[in-house]
Amino acid sequence: MKALDLKLLRDLWRMRGQALAIALVLAAATATFVLSLGVHRSLTETRDAYYARNHFADIFAEMTRAPRNIVARVAAIPGVQRAEGVIQQYASLDMPGRNIPVRALVNSVDEHGHDRLNLVTLREGRMPRPGASREVVVDEAFAEANALGPGDEIDAIIYGSRLRLRIVGVGLAPNFIYSLAPGDIIPDNSRFGVFWMGEKALEAATDRKEAINALSLTLEKGASDADVIRKVDTLLAPYGGTGAYGREDHLSHAFLDNELMQLDAMTEVIPPVFLLVATFLVYIVLGRMIRTERTQIGLLKAFGYSDLAIASHYLKFALAIAVVAAVAGSLAGVWMGQAMTRLYAEYYRFPFLEYRNSPVVFLGAAMLSFGAAALGALAGMRAAARLSPAVAMSPPPPPVYRAGMVERFGTAAGFTAIGYMITRHIARWPWRSAITVLGVALSMGLLFATLQFLDSSRAMLDSYFFRAQRQDLTVTFTEPRNEDVLYELAQLPGVLRVEPARGVPVKLHFGNRMERTAIESATGDAQLSARIDGEGKAIALPVAGLMLSRQMADKLGVHAGDRVFVELLGGRQTKSVLPVAGIVDEFVGERVYAAQATLERITRDASPAGSALLRIDPAARDGLLARLKDMPQVLGVTERDAAMNKFEEMIDDNLYTMLFFYVGFASAIAVGVVYNSARILFSERANELATLRVLGYYRSEVGLVLLGELALLVAAAVPVGCILGYWLAQVMTAMFSSDLFRLPFAPTRATYGYSILVILASAALTALAVARRVLRLDMVRVLKARE
Repeated sequence: MKALDLKLLRDLWRMRGQALAIALVLAAATATFVLSLGVHRSLTETRDAYYARNHFADIFAEMTRAPRNIVARVAAIPGVQRAEGVIQQYASLDMPGRNIPVRALVNSVDEHGHDRLNLVTLREGRMPRPGASREVVVDEAFAEANALGPGDEIDAIIYGSRLRLRIVGVGLAPNFIYSLAPGDIIPDNSRFGVFWMGEKALEAATDRKEAINALSLTLEKGASDADVIRKVDTLLAPYGGTGAYGREDHLSHAFLDNELMQLDAMTEVIPPVFLLVATFLVYIVLGRMIRTERTQIGLLKAFGYSDLAIASHYLKFALAIAVVAAVAGSLAGVWMGQAMTRLYAEYYRFPFLEYRNSPVVFLGAAMLSFGAAALGALAGMRAAARLSPAVAMSPPPPPVYRAGMVERFGTAAGFTAIGYMITRHIARWPWRSAITVLGVALSMGLLFATLQFLDSSRAMLDSYFFRAQRQDLTVTFTEPRNEDVLYELAQLPGVLRVEPARGVPVKLHFGNRMERTAIESATGDAQLSARIDGEGKAIALPVAGLMLSRQMADKLGVHAGDRVFVELLGGRQTKSVLPVAGIVDEFVGERVYAAQATLERITRDASPAGSALLRIDPAARDGLLARLKDMPQVLGVTERDAAMNKFEEMIDDNLYTMLFFYVGFASAIAVGVVYNSARILFSERANELATLRVLGYYRSEVGLVLLGELALLVAAAVPVGCILGYWLAQVMTAMFSSDLFRLPFAPTRATYGYSILVILASAALTALAVARRVLRLDMVRVLKARE
């Protein structure tokens, strides 16, 4: 082994604490990179393989009722590769011993196995047999949540008729990876499931002999989605078509795509923070190392070592730290990635989902660590290479102190001798002090930016579930009803108030832009629903025209006062031009609102109640749910409190897991920065500290010189960290928002407090560990002349 390599090993062992602190920060960056890219790759590859194997469709369409021969006409459209028609029907389930509302979406399947799109993967059991009118396959999530399996039976109300269904299999399908009940934003597998029933059996149960109400189709390579969708809409218009749409608007695919987008955002935001801090740490440590080894560098050059050899030696020091970081970070990233993958598997149902990574990801993570370490070492390498032997072997010039602003401020503030020592040393190394402040501030900013997601979730929970939805129950009807059904519901025991609500599918056109959405309505005196903007204010529905959410307005490029073309999908398929009366900032979805009278002019069917909002007496809940379950016109019942509890459960599962990781990451930055700063301070001031002990200063006073400077730098980092955290949190909130959800930026004082406490605790524990060296200082050894 070469002499310089032996010196490298000795240096690494001598400075193992500082090297490990830097490696900790680099490892955090590597772990985040491997975690996010690994989970993203696992989800993407699993999804793509599942879609391909089970032939997930490219375009989907629903209609009221169409003859089955419409499938052949759709298949004949240029660009369509394959088309299939099915029946989809919602059903109410009667679960023994449970009054809570349970619903299912029943899908038809070919009993002879001739289906070619959205194929069901059986987990156990078998598919329904030809001629078996009561056999069904249930989705795996519903079966697990309700302890069901092959051989069990369930009573269901399908299309107004009560049937006893027998479960013969448990399965999955690519169009229901993420299954939601109508009106829900969080899956509740105990209350909603997906069933598959034989085609002939479901035709008989829904009175749709040789008829369908849903279509799926795949496209040939290079075919235009927009052209095919336009032609499909034209064909289905006479049959109550509600507008064809592509994968990007398919609910299951959209939620999964949103999750992948958030993983991308994590990769773009988090690792750069760690890499920046690690670069600064390497710069500081190597700079100090080269200053203390001036004489050694001069001797090496005098014995014939080249500038390149000396520079390479210090580069190897940085790269050796990066190697340790890359290995440790990769292992940690794999462990965290496996934990996150298991968490995703609870919400996104695949036949298989394993955390997988490729050598490219690990190579990329290692290159980031090497790049950050090399960049931090660059300035030190140049300084070492430019030192001539004569200059390097002479002692460095002593520091020049002069009376300046620090002296004048210290005199005015009544600084003690120790106070002057602290402030003078900070002023002597302003850039290094600034880097320490910046490093601690970045760790606090990152911690605050992640902790505030809890505040964002709570704010969205409060806005969506408490302030916008004031009903106890939402009763959905099989089809829009007139006001008679409202009077009927109002007569039920325990009902305190009833209000109608309705949503109709439409296409909105403005210029060359078009968006498929739904217009939601409420009465003018509604008390059980509200539109809450980003500032928490309730916005009244416009008397005339439409009110758009900010997301929808931005997509269409409209402003208040513009007029949009409204095309009703299904029903009478009316077309009208309406003004945009207002725009509201909301947190959930891309929504459009109108007054009840406006919506009636669009639909022209005098059926204002697609659903009903109920406020009830809690004491009458069980009896009321039992009555609603037996009403044939009721498609399903949603409890607001149950949905809210499910949302909170998701926050507990997902966010707290992620916060655990990021608290550790932020603490790693604080530990790395403070520990390196403390060790450098100690090595620079060991002689001074020993001299103070000789002069009679107590250990506590000598320790205050070291800890006081660190405390002052950490204290200066707190307000900087609050500002950086505020900015970083806004960036991350915007990046993690999507068409489905827009996270509000609503940090609380408690979040600032928690962030400050975690960083102060990490810094204090790290500084105390170094302060032990001060208490054990060997004055005789330190004060020996090294010449």
